[in-house]
Amino acid sequence: MARRCVLAALVFLLVLPCLWAIDKIGFSADLGSAQDIFLGKGSFQVSFDLRANVSEAFQLRIPLAVSVSKASFLGEAGIMLVYFPWEKGPFMGLSMLQIGLTRNCPDLQNLVNLNEVIFGWSFEFGPGLFVEPALSIRDPSGTFSDEYSLIKGTFPCYTTFRGRVSFGWYFWR
Repeated sequence: MARRCVLAALVFLLVLPCLWAIDKIGFSADLGSAQDIFLGKGSFQVSFDLRANVSEAFQLRIPLAVSVSKASFLGEAGIMLVYFPWEKGPFMGLSMLQIGLTRNCPDLQNLVNLNEVIFGWSFEFGPGLFVEPALSIRDPSGTFSDEYSLIKGTFPCYTTFRGRVSFGWYFWR
């Protein structure tokens, strides 16, 4: 637990200087959770994120997600660095730090380590509005395979590959 707190503090100290270079601030909601309802997976996940462009090519995101299955609960938070190679359009992101807090999950610890890679395309329209279809790959390196298999057993919607469609708004430009 102490190592995780030290790691979180180090990541925060590395990210803090970037906050002065913020270009745009916004948020988005992931409508990929509709697949959980239509596919009848027995659990449900909702995802949001807060985002800040620190340059034309880089964006910091704070992803927040909640997964629910019967009485079990998994809340996620993290810091993700997103890179836009052509400043618009395609992007790729990597979680720098991501943790999950569980409740009523007998097989899982209260605090779980997570990681994620995301690939997608951003379409901007209107005054600061955007839509982003993307593919999320959870634990691409297999580092936390034991934790992920337990999570998938409790939350059937928690798949390795997840299609996402995020709608959002940059409210400060």
